[in-house]
Amino acid sequence: MYLAHVGRGVSMTKVGRLFERDRPTVAHACGLIEDKRDDPDFGYRREHLERAVSCLIDALSMRQGRR
Repeated sequence: MYLAHVGRGVSMTKVGRLFERDRPTVAHACGLIEDKRDDPDFGYRREHLERAVSCLIDALSMRQGRR
């Protein structure tokens, strides 16, 4: 949920629909991740996940553009 909202700019309402959750649940989940920002190990892993998701979405977008 965090990666969709923060990493890709999807609104919390839309993220909630995608994950079949309400907006406050999405906000809570994102807040939990934000609370861990000072943990260097967690930050390292989060950054790698953000890059991986971004690359996957870019690759899928390019693939769809070829059709």
